[in-house]
Amino acid sequence: MRHYVRATTYQVAGSGHTNHPSGTLWFWEVLAIAAVILLGVASEGLACHQPIDPSSLTFYAVQGATNPPNQILTVRNTNTSTKALTASDNATWLTVSPTSTTMTTSKKITAAVSTSGRAAGTYNAKITIKVATWCTYTVPVKLVISPTTSSPPPTTTSSATLTWNAVTGATITGYKVYVGEAPGQYSRTVTVGNVTSSTVNSLTVGRMYYFVVTAYNGAGESTPSNMVSKTIQ
Repeated sequence: MRHYVRATTYQVAGSGHTNHPSGTLWFWEVLAIAAVILLGVASEGLACHQPIDPSSLTFYAVQGATNPPNQILTVRNTNTSTKALTASDNATWLTVSPTSTTMTTSKKITAAVSTSGRAAGTYNAKITIKVATWCTYTVPVKLVISPTTSSPPPTTTSSATLTWNAVTGATITGYKVYVGEAPGQYSRTVTVGNVTSSTVNSLTVGRMYYFVVTAYNGAGESTPSNMVSKTIQ
């Protein structure tokens, strides 16, 4: 925004000098400075659109077991200017790092949780990320701790049979079945051939297991399938 100020002079007859309306010019100068300051604030506010991926975090764990893997938040800058960034959390079981840094194009924030001494249940917290002076974002964080057996695990085991659709459009070497007692935490990997079903043995009766399947070939491994679960009987 620009203000054009036109100076007007008044000639006083016979005085030999020019009189300037200094009070009016001073008013317009102050007004122009104020407008520039306001525009600067508005520009920074309009730039407050840093995408954060993902927009929420969920951790799964088993009571008394190891902590779930760390997760990463990526903050992206919509322009190339360097900005200050701070991150904080509001729970004793949640830790973020770094807590203070700068970013130009993007920055990764690590979130870690500790389940030590915590009962089974669902815990909620949030991470607060502040970019520059005006932009503040919150990311919800959920920790789900599944109960563990309080008595010695039973010795009876059984099996579960999984079936899946074959991958099309690519040459597949085989498939891998991932097995665990919490979503996203798989303690066993069963490699099978180029088939569309498999039986997983040695599963403890009374416990719930989670399964995903991936395909692989010489180029690498696919992303996991949708997750399924089953209580072994």
